[in-house]
Amino acid sequence: MAEKEVTVIVVDLSPSMAESHMAAAKGQSDIEMLMKYVYDKVGSKVLSERKTDVVGIVGVGTDDTLNRMSEEDAYKHISILYQIRQFLYRDYQLLPTKLVPSLKSHGDLISGLVVAMDAIAEYCRHLKFIKNIVILSNCATPLDFAGIDGIIDKLAEMKMNLSIFTVGADEETSTAMQRANHSVLSDFVDRVARRELNAIIAPFADVLRDLEIPHVRKVRSTNSYNGTLTIGDPNKFNDSLTIPVERFAYVKTATKINSVSYIKPKGNVSTSPTRQATNTLGRRIKYEITVTKESDDGNTGKDVQEVEKGDLKKGYRYGASVVPLSTEEEESLRFVTNISLDIIGFVPYDTIGPWQRLTETNFVMAKRTDKKATLCLSSLIHAMVENELYGIARFVIKNDRPPALILLIPFITDDFEALVETQLPFAEDVRSFKFPSLDIIRTIKGKILKEHHYLPTEEMKNNMKDFINAMDISNLTPEGLPADLDDPNGREFAAVGEIFDPVIANTRQAIMYRALHPGQDLPPPSDSLLRDTYPPEALVKQASPIANRLVESVNVKKIAKYKTNKRRYAAEGEEELKQESILNVDELIGGNANKNDAQRPASKRRKIYTTEDEEHGEFDIEAEIDKWQRIAAGPESDAALPRIFEQGCADIDMLLSGENLDPAVVIKKVSILRSSAVKLDEPGWYNNYIVKLQDALVMGGLANSGRSKIWEELSMKGLGEIPVSDGYLEDDLVGL
Repeated sequence: MAEKEVTVIVVDLSPSMAESHMAAAKGQSDIEMLMKYVYDKVGSKVLSERKTDVVGIVGVGTDDTLNRMSEEDAYKHISILYQIRQFLYRDYQLLPTKLVPSLKSHGDLISGLVVAMDAIAEYCRHLKFIKNIVILSNCATPLDFAGIDGIIDKLAEMKMNLSIFTVGADEETSTAMQRANHSVLSDFVDRVARRELNAIIAPFADVLRDLEIPHVRKVRSTNSYNGTLTIGDPNKFNDSLTIPVERFAYVKTATKINSVSYIKPKGNVSTSPTRQATNTLGRRIKYEITVTKESDDGNTGKDVQEVEKGDLKKGYRYGASVVPLSTEEEESLRFVTNISLDIIGFVPYDTIGPWQRLTETNFVMAKRTDKKATLCLSSLIHAMVENELYGIARFVIKNDRPPALILLIPFITDDFEALVETQLPFAEDVRSFKFPSLDIIRTIKGKILKEHHYLPTEEMKNNMKDFINAMDISNLTPEGLPADLDDPNGREFAAVGEIFDPVIANTRQAIMYRALHPGQDLPPPSDSLLRDTYPPEALVKQASPIANRLVESVNVKKIAKYKTNKRRYAAEGEEELKQESILNVDELIGGNANKNDAQRPASKRRKIYTTEDEEHGEFDIEAEIDKWQRIAAGPESDAALPRIFEQGCADIDMLLSGENLDPAVVIKKVSILRSSAVKLDEPGWYNNYIVKLQDALVMGGLANSGRSKIWEELSMKGLGEIPVSDGYLEDDLVGL
């Protein structure tokens, strides 16, 4: 559970805040710049939805006065705009209307600090809170430092953290009053820091850079398992080992935010069951599902009755149907387990791949109050390190919960020892891929080829090796410059703690921006998210000559894209957009396609179909066979060949379903289809089709029409599936 925290933001709303004192503001006023911090700070607390993370806002320089010390002149024009409470989405939307600079009123910033301290003292009383005060100002109004010693003593007594962010007060264009106030505030912060409190003063330019970094939610780890770690069964063996342990979270997956929870979808959503959106007291939108049923007479839309939640039963989807499961049946099928953590074996380090350690992790440590358990677990951890072993354990976190198979990794630092627990994946979760070798090709006959057009040459390998070394980012700074490896404070490029989930960060940004600007387009992602999506410019410039050499050696060619048809149907009176293909079909199916039909034999000429031909069902078989022969012999196009191959399969199906069937033509065309698949290095296309064809000829509808003998002839001629287990080459295929 996270600790309770209270934050009060003191915002300067004097008339000078409507001016611009910051050089990098690009015409924005001081209040507009400071509001970026307010939106970010408060927005993160709204999205966290923690009731123990509360916020209050105090305005200094307001036209009215609203605080408990309003009778004193020093506290005039200071208002508590938001009492300390959990901020809601509705409150966040009203921030731009509340924090507006006044036209003539001025207030004392130090008095505003005292009002914030009083509000925190009233809210927290003697409860344990993390207390924060943030002051935002341009330091352009006079400050009253009378009684500053008492304020510092009170800050130390209440253990409050103080942050002061100034805009334009430390720049060359700042006024004499701004520089004087900034100097006095700096001395004040130094005195507070000497009382062992967290106190800082910083220019707003530094704050803006920090605002670009996405928020990482920090949660205090809690004990999720309080039991024993056992090796062997203590009920059966006297020499079994039992160690009292605890389990704490180490790395947790951040929960993705659903924007629909905060912004209602446009239009009316009509689904069954009915899903209704409700927004209560400015909190996130909650959806209620209502299930209805028709009346007994079966009349649709009449006497629709709402089903009570208690009358509903669980059901599990199985295919297109739903299998109901009662509570009694579910209890009878429940797998009974008891809470336990049992080590069932040990495996060497090299038997566990890195992809098997990608889940959430937890620390398994000895019970902190048990010295004997600490010594036993330490001995086990050191033994695992010395023998380079991981532990495999069966873990049940609670009674009647399904067991999980986990990996226990020894973890040792100077003052801490524990086992890191990560869950092992199921076999169904792992996708194993066998990639072809880049060194040799093994044919079906066992022949090994070291030179082939499928294999890279030594020049290609060397160029690729040089390119990989040139694009190495391990020794770079975040700016893409060479890093000083001897600098202990140096920062690395794409460090683990500086890589964020763009989905979560962009969704947070979109929700907060849409709350304040409902009718505007969303802003682009921040530079901190885009920084790791492309290599540094200096590195790309350095590696460009090597990349060009690599492209030339491997003969890389760009594949042109289709112009997609944006509109399927044209409106009445409008011309429909046609899809334009930039591919030359004649070039795709071979050079012979460019010959004049008059130069071809009569049986090889391309058939031009007319409406009359389609009505009589005429089909030029020889022309189609000739087309496939030219496909296998000529250049190909990866974009068009799948469609042409499917058309060839459809042609064979049409021949088999016709009345005047010539088996020799079918066998000839299947043979050409097979050889084309081998030529195109796509055996899967042919194998998928030939399996379906076999089922249709042997067991399907074609078998009843006397066409089952065609499959026997295809099998005798070796026109079955193309073997791909050990690789294949066109030279090794016989009977084609």
